[in-house]
Amino acid sequence: MSGLLSKATATEEATPSKPAEEESKDDTNALAQAIEQSDGPDVSTVLTSVGWAVIVIGGILSLQGGAWGLIVVLGVLVIGIGALYAGQYMSESGVDPLRMGGAAVLAVLLAAGPYGVSMFMPESGSFGISDLELKEDSDEISFRVIGSANSVDAVITADGVEMWSSSKELSQESARFTVPISEIFIGNAWQCNSGSCPTTPAIEYMISVTSGETTQTIEINPEFMTREVLDSGVKITPVTKTENNGQDTSTEIDGIVVEMMAGLLPTSHEHLDGGGHTDANGIWIEGDYILEMIIKEGTTVVYGQSSSQGCPAAANGFPYIEVSGTTATSCRGDAGVSVNGWFAMPGPATDTVGTEYLDLDSFYGEDGCYTFQVKITNTLSSGDELILVQDDVAWELDFDANKEGPWDMNAC
Repeated sequence: MSGLLSKATATEEATPSKPAEEESKDDTNALAQAIEQSDGPDVSTVLTSVGWAVIVIGGILSLQGGAWGLIVVLGVLVIGIGALYAGQYMSESGVDPLRMGGAAVLAVLLAAGPYGVSMFMPESGSFGISDLELKEDSDEISFRVIGSANSVDAVITADGVEMWSSSKELSQESARFTVPISEIFIGNAWQCNSGSCPTTPAIEYMISVTSGETTQTIEINPEFMTREVLDSGVKITPVTKTENNGQDTSTEIDGIVVEMMAGLLPTSHEHLDGGGHTDANGIWIEGDYILEMIIKEGTTVVYGQSSSQGCPAAANGFPYIEVSGTTATSCRGDAGVSVNGWFAMPGPATDTVGTEYLDLDSFYGEDGCYTFQVKITNTLSSGDELILVQDDVAWELDFDANKEGPWDMNAC
């Protein structure tokens, strides 16, 4: 045992020891070689990448308009800049003040810039008007104000005259206003002249919303504010029936198809000889109204009755039609009646192709002047009624003396 121990001691004495400084250098070189031989990035690169990633996350949070709070965004900003600094510190070249300063400025712009814009932008420029709609069921105009303003003042004018105003605070960057039409309506926005019905509004209804020193303004759709039916037109067309008795064929008048239009028409519109009407493009009204028609010979009603007497049977009169918004319904329960433009009034007789018409036996007595009277009852949003009776449409009918035609049907 002693021999082995002595040999080991002798061997150690024979081998010269390295200085401590050289050993430290060898360790450093070994660590550098190990890092160079590794496949992954060095620590400084990792920290730099992490720093920029954190700053990008801060920018995303800032883009939320400040919803995460300024403290959170600043905290993320500090972490990101700190990681960038540590990455440069651990790099071979060390911290470059110029590069680090530029990176810090860029980081501030990226992460804090969007938040700063939303924080310091004047409230008066950060709102708008949207979702303007007509609520037919309740006869109201509704619109929404969205943005970052704390509160807004809303005004509606008709031809420049203030009709309504209200103020609201925005909750979750939004506030909705609902306005009864009765408070702002002074007449149809669209109106007809002598020759046509232009869609340039005669009365402008405007919404103005103000916050601070900024005002946003939009026009209410003129269609929403054209509510009253003021005109109607009527035209008639003969319906014939052909009979064959085996030897002779004869065609005679059997009745008439009656068509009506209601809404707005040029002021020069009129009925014409032959049962026609001037070819004018009118405007259909979306509102609440009732249309009813009766036929008179002289002053005597020969077909039809008032809606106050109930819905007439086909043999006794035309059904009255109720319009609510865009939906028209016959009092006989026929839903989905189209009253947009000319529409035929149903009658008790039907031809071979299924068209309903008014047969002579239901209304015709003798040759004479027959008036087709239209009554329009507008139900206004205020609850009042505007009733118009138009009895200036009449034709001279000579169906009794001249059954085979042609029929003049001159206006009378």
